[in-house]
Amino acid sequence: MSTANHQKIDFDSIPERRGGDSHKWNRFASGSQDVIGAWVADMDFPAPDPVLDAIRQRLDGPAMGYSEPPLELIIVMLERLQKLYNWRVDPSWLVALPGVLPGLYGATRAVGDPGDAIITQSPNYHHFYGAANYSERQPLGLKHRLSNGRWEMDLDHLNHLATSGARSFLLCNPHNPLGRILPQAELEAAAQACLNNDIVICADEIHADLLLDTDKKHIPIASLSTEIEQNSITLLSPSKAFNLAGVGGFALAIVPNPDLRGALERQLHGMAVHPGALTYAAALAAYRDCDSWLAQLQQYLRGNRDYLEQQIAAIDGLSMAHVEATFLAWINISELQLDKPFEHFLAHGVALSDGADMGDGNYLRLNFGCTRTTLEEMLSRITTAVNKCT
Repeated sequence: MSTANHQKIDFDSIPERRGGDSHKWNRFASGSQDVIGAWVADMDFPAPDPVLDAIRQRLDGPAMGYSEPPLELIIVMLERLQKLYNWRVDPSWLVALPGVLPGLYGATRAVGDPGDAIITQSPNYHHFYGAANYSERQPLGLKHRLSNGRWEMDLDHLNHLATSGARSFLLCNPHNPLGRILPQAELEAAAQACLNNDIVICADEIHADLLLDTDKKHIPIASLSTEIEQNSITLLSPSKAFNLAGVGGFALAIVPNPDLRGALERQLHGMAVHPGALTYAAALAAYRDCDSWLAQLQQYLRGNRDYLEQQIAAIDGLSMAHVEATFLAWINISELQLDKPFEHFLAHGVALSDGADMGDGNYLRLNFGCTRTTLEEMLSRITTAVNKCT
């Protein structure tokens, strides 16, 4: 275990990203206007020191040829799944990927045929819709509803959609952009609806390490039973929790069913190249050496979440449900009655994600994976933008 794993992390003091190569900060920067990047799901915090040290060490190591996943990485991953979720995963079930998105698109194409229906939660991360549309599948939006201030899947609607001829169900858990952790009862009901109707589940669980509510836990849907396990593809990656997008993608698809695994691999062949040596080194260090860093990150994000919820509640015309996981908030702006809400807030110096791209134009998604100072300035600008609506 790295000694750096126990260092106190100062998430308030981070390098400036303006003017560099940050897509998050550069995309909507315009001339002299200062725009805060709060859209793409990319935290402003540097990767943990053990990760950076591992990358440097690998750069000084053997040649940078084609690489295989290190055996230690596989062992660490399997031990982690057993420890966190009591889920015993066989190494033969694993498919290494250059990111979750290739897995999501590949899984969509691996089940059924063009023209088939595919169920996906709505609202949702926009690539869930893209995975259906670019695979020539018909997306069926599964409604969510607010119950006692908490988002829930509409299970009656799911049962209706499940009998409509859908071949697969794209599940996001923890959910982006709703920021919720699906409870066991809801997962069991969703899984049973899929089993009853021969629907394969593809679960994107990339935010599984970013739990903010300490009384809730993440449950991989495939871990519920052997039958569900055999009917599912689970996608995992360290890229969100440890902010590794810039290192190059690494993800694992866990596919216990050999026929389904073979179908996925055929769709990926020649299209999704294997991760590289630096990516493997970063992933291993993240999962092996950075538990303390992750715990401190969760605590910092929890503070940002609490501050954000308090401030949004005080702004007339805005509201949001409690965020249980991720670093993303789903802000209801419908009372403002704006024709172009994204453009309105951008004009006041905040680039948020347009909810229309995620299935509901009455919302904007806000990324609070930033310093508290940045979040305070962001909310000041949002307040000014809201006041200009009245």
